[in-house]
Amino acid sequence: MDYDKAKEDDIELIRKDFPVTKKKIYMNCGSFAPTPLSTIKSITDFLVRCSEEGPDSTSVQEYITSLMNELRKILGRLINCEPEEIIFTQSTTEGLNHVASGIEWKKSDTIISRGGLHEHYANYFPWLNLSKKYGIKLEETKIDKNGFFDLDKIEKIAKNKNSRLITLSHVLYNNGAIMPVEEVGKIARKHGLLYSIDAAQSVGTIKVDVKKIGCDFLAFPGFKWLCGPPGIGVFYCKKESAPQLTPKYIGGESAIITEEKKLVYTDSPQKFQTGFRNYVGIAGLTSSLKYIQHVGIETIRKMNMKIANEMIEQLGTIPGVLMFGPEDEKLRSSIVSFGTDSVLPKVIVSRLEENGIIVAERDIVGGGKKKAVRASPHFFNTLDEVSTLVQNIKNIQNMFG
Repeated sequence: MDYDKAKEDDIELIRKDFPVTKKKIYMNCGSFAPTPLSTIKSITDFLVRCSEEGPDSTSVQEYITSLMNELRKILGRLINCEPEEIIFTQSTTEGLNHVASGIEWKKSDTIISRGGLHEHYANYFPWLNLSKKYGIKLEETKIDKNGFFDLDKIEKIAKNKNSRLITLSHVLYNNGAIMPVEEVGKIARKHGLLYSIDAAQSVGTIKVDVKKIGCDFLAFPGFKWLCGPPGIGVFYCKKESAPQLTPKYIGGESAIITEEKKLVYTDSPQKFQTGFRNYVGIAGLTSSLKYIQHVGIETIRKMNMKIANEMIEQLGTIPGVLMFGPEDEKLRSSIVSFGTDSVLPKVIVSRLEENGIIVAERDIVGGGKKKAVRASPHFFNTLDEVSTLVQNIKNIQNMFG
């Protein structure tokens, strides 16, 4: 379905699948997206089946195995990797910590981090912790007002014999800027560095191809732009890079014991999934991904950007409103961040919620030095909702400005 050619009924059919649209204007998918009714049903069906047949019966265990295999294949097609390179987690944070805690670091190592505090804390605190705990050097690259950086400076640091890993977000959580991840990947490969990506704000809203990016590791949640249930995430670990990681945990699923009582890790993905039991999350995410695939990532991108562009255009007509992020739509996602010169972001967010509009307050400058209102609409939002949000911003300004 092409948004520009879609009939109004097509959009309304999608909105019927998301009950929140009947009561609120929900534009906070960068935090947590609502699940479609089909996903809710898949979760209920899974739990009913477990209850009827017994959760540890052979039939249910075979069903769980088939679900996990199916989900890995779907995810493999989504980000262009092999099914066995998909590891299930509970969040992006857990996936990134697999990398930070799994590498055997040396004190002389250097980690290259885009922007430092300008990164989401999930992709900053693990590296900062390593630098404080082990004395590893953390090189925080300088960035411009939109979060972009000088590739030549990245390469200059990468040339250092002690450089070990480059880490950055694919799409910035605070202003939606899309980072040049493929160009950085070329630098990482050229100098033999490991490369880790926080894809929390990209998978499900723009096309992601790990082979084109050239990353070793990539983590994202199922409950943001993929519209899956809470508590389920994905960690991509390149097959050739898996031996460089030692799992955080070890158990019966992740290792075997020899006659000499020597522990030997199993192959990925089991190596990193000991104790994983969020099977209901697997059922839900499988359903949500089928829904996302049915609409299509390219179509979702068009729909999202139509909403985002309209929001930016309308907000730009309000005196005192300051927009954050790149102007070029090719360089940004549907995240729209803004502030006013007269009302604090937290007041705007609170007042909007009182009027049934859900957005978020986020750092626009790292460390809480400057905040912004962040709207993160998805494909179920409409142009009418944009107009309602903008009118509410005007009303709030008139009330407090």
